[in-house]
Amino acid sequence: MIKFAIFDLDGTLLDSNGMWKALGERLLRSIGKTPAPDLSERLWDMSLKDAAKLLKTEYSLSLSEDDIIEKAVKMSEDFYLNKAKPKNGAKEILERLKKLNVQIKLVTSSDENLAEKSLERLDLLKYFAEIYGKADKSKQSAYLNACNKPYEAVVFEDALYAVKTAKSAGFTVCAVYDFSEREQEALKQTADFFENELADYAQKLDMILKGNAKNE
Repeated sequence: MIKFAIFDLDGTLLDSNGMWKALGERLLRSIGKTPAPDLSERLWDMSLKDAAKLLKTEYSLSLSEDDIIEKAVKMSEDFYLNKAKPKNGAKEILERLKKLNVQIKLVTSSDENLAEKSLERLDLLKYFAEIYGKADKSKQSAYLNACNKPYEAVVFEDALYAVKTAKSAGFTVCAVYDFSEREQEALKQTADFFENELADYAQKLDMILKGNAKNE
């Protein structure tokens, strides 16, 4: 029986990946650098730490990696504090999980404080027992830190690389569509469940939480 639900933030709960997709380019332009045409695609699956390392190395930045991360976070603050919107069904599924006594956790590569403030503004913070920020989702520990018994948890994600990591760690994974993931067919084949919106999971939660096999 599933006791925990682990959610991604950007692209899963919040419609925010558009902001992140352009952030590296915006950051470089703000300090007088011209980004390469493929920069956004190269940075997309990286953690903030790895992205900062790439920017510093390839663009010979005088800023430290920590300074680059801090600048990126500050540039994203306005969006999270004032503009970010929940994806369709976000509150519905969180409320449903709460009623089913499932403990809800957040694992995000974004800054923890910004995540908390954004969720609080949207009246969603109250659903979360724990929040883990700046997570490197290329590593299993990103999810195992939130729940060290994968058979007791289900993970909600929108990115293929994150779904692969969670699956390799032993978690049941529910994938949800977001425009930013180019390999939608691979996402569907890799995850245990796939839906276009979180709202679509409302009718399937009982089946998923009981640990039923992959939905074909």
